[in-house]
Amino acid sequence: MGSISNSNGENEAMSRHDRTERNHPRDRAISRRCFLRNASVAAALPTLMAASLTRPGYAQTRKLTTLVVAVQEGDTRTLDPQGANELTVPLFLRGLYDQLLTFPGSDFSKVTSDFATKWDVSADGLTYVFTLNPNIKFSDGSPATADDVVFSLRRQKNLKGPASWFQDGVKSVEKTGANEVTIKLSSLNVDWLFLLTSPFLSIAKASTLRQQGGNDAADAATTDTARKWLDQHSAGSGPFVLEAWDHGSQLTMARNPSYWGKQPPFERIVFKFIKDANVQRNLLVRGDAHMAVNLTPDLAAGLQATPNIRIVDIPSLGFVWVGLHVNRNPALKKPKTWEAIQYAIDYDGLAKIYLGGGQYLASCIPPGLPNALPVQERIKRDLPRAKAALSAAGYPNGFAFELTYASDQIYFNIPSSLVAPKVQEDLKAVGITANLRPVPATQELTEFREGKLEAAIHEWGADYIGWTDFLPVFAPGGHVAGPRQGWMPDFSPEAKKIADLATAATRTLDPTKQQQLCYEGQRLMNQVGPFAWLFEGNIQIGYRTDVIKSFATNPVCFFDVGSIELV
Repeated sequence: MGSISNSNGENEAMSRHDRTERNHPRDRAISRRCFLRNASVAAALPTLMAASLTRPGYAQTRKLTTLVVAVQEGDTRTLDPQGANELTVPLFLRGLYDQLLTFPGSDFSKVTSDFATKWDVSADGLTYVFTLNPNIKFSDGSPATADDVVFSLRRQKNLKGPASWFQDGVKSVEKTGANEVTIKLSSLNVDWLFLLTSPFLSIAKASTLRQQGGNDAADAATTDTARKWLDQHSAGSGPFVLEAWDHGSQLTMARNPSYWGKQPPFERIVFKFIKDANVQRNLLVRGDAHMAVNLTPDLAAGLQATPNIRIVDIPSLGFVWVGLHVNRNPALKKPKTWEAIQYAIDYDGLAKIYLGGGQYLASCIPPGLPNALPVQERIKRDLPRAKAALSAAGYPNGFAFELTYASDQIYFNIPSSLVAPKVQEDLKAVGITANLRPVPATQELTEFREGKLEAAIHEWGADYIGWTDFLPVFAPGGHVAGPRQGWMPDFSPEAKKIADLATAATRTLDPTKQQQLCYEGQRLMNQVGPFAWLFEGNIQIGYRTDVIKSFATNPVCFFDVGSIELV
C-alpha cells in the first residue's frame, strides 16, 4: 500500500497488521517474482503504488474520538462480505473484516500474513496449504478457526454473486488440520495468492452468519438470507465493527474492542455520503471532515496550497470504457461499427477533462500492471478511419443507439456528467447519434450486469492487484464481455482466438511467454472488440494534516481505515 508518512520524511510503509501487538505472528511474504519468476513485477508495482509524503508538524490540540470521512456512496448495494463486488464497498469491508492474505506496506509485488501466517504451494500451482493465525478473534471475542475460513470461502462461491467468479477455478476448500485450510484449484491461476487479498474474499464468523440465515451449501444463492442482517451488523475480525448503515446518508463503524492487532487511535469513524465533490471539499476545508475521497482534479489542484490540507494521488488500476452489447442493436452487431466508435472518440479531448486525475491506457490491462499493452499502442482519434469503418459496416450516414451512464457517479474522480456528453459530441462528428440515458448508479449497474443495455459508459476497478482481473474478464465469454456485453467466443473466429489466448496466458508460468500471449490478445481485442477504452482514473484524496499523521493507500479499497494514525 502506498503510505503517507510523518514529518521526518521517513516512509512508514505500514499495513494495518504491521503495527500489532508483540504476540502478532511475524509476516512471511512470498513474492510474485518467485512465483512467476518475473523480475519486472517487483520493480513495476512498488514504483506505481509507493508514495512517500510528508506533513507539516501540526500539533493536535485535543484527542480526536470520531474521524469523519466525506465519500460518495456510489454503487454500494450491500455490506455482505461474500456477496458484494462494487467499487466503494471495499473501503468499508477492509475495516470490518480480514482476508487470508494482505500486502506488506507499500510493496504490491508480494503478499504477507493476515488470517494465514504461512502457506505452501505445490509445484504445479494447484494446491495451497494455509496455516492460520491462532490468535485472531472475532469482534465478539471468540477465536477464529479453520471452519470460519472454509465456510466463508464456500459461501462466497455458492452465493453466485457478482464476485463469485473469483473462485471459478477452485476445486475444493477443506479443513485439513486444527489450524489448517487447503485450497485446491482445477486449473492454474497465476494471481491466486494476490486474489486472496481482496475484501470480496473476507472471512466472517460462520456460526453468527448461520444464526442469521446464512449458509455455504450449493444452493446458497436461493436459500441464504443473511444479507439483510449483514447490512446492519458485522461478523468480522477487523479493527472496527459496524454500528449502522443509513443508505444514502452515512455509515458508522466503532472500534473493535476484541481486535487482535493494534487498536485504532479513535473510537469511531463516520463515512458521510456526499455526492457533490464541492461539498466534500468545503467540509474538508472547514474541518467538518478529516478526509475527502472523491475530489475532482480541479478541486484537488486548488487545495494544494491550502494550510493543513494535503492531496494524495492513488493510481486506481481501473478505467472507464464504452461497452457495446453485441445483440441489442442491429448496428452494434458489426465489428466495423465498433471500430467507428473507437476511432471517433477524442481521447486527447477527454484528457483535458480529467487533467491529472487520469491517464491514457492502451487496452484492458491498466498501465503499471504486468502484461499491460504499452500506452504507445493506444487507439487515437482518426475520423477518416471512423467514417471508412461506418461505410464498410453499411452505415455511411451513421446510426443511432442508446448510451446509458450512471448520472450520479464519479468515475474515480471525474463526474460522469462531464464524460458522457463529451463521448456523445465526439461520435456526432462522424454521424453516430448516441442518445444519452442517464440513470442512478445502482440502476445502471444492475441493468449492465444483466446485459440489458445497448451500450454503457462504465468503470472497472481492480478487485485485486493482478492482470488476471482484467484480460480474462474482458475476453469473449469473460465476466464482463459475456453476460454484460453478449460477446462470446463463438461470435467470430477472432473472438475465439482472443478467448483462447487469455486462457493460455492464465495457465502459463513462463513470464516471457505469458506476456506474448497477453499482448497478442489485447492487440486483437483492440481490432475486433466491442470496447472503447477511455482512460485510467486516479483517486485523489484530501486529508487534514493537523489531524492525520499517516495512512496506507490501496487501489482496491482507496485507503486502509485500520492503518490511520493521528498526529
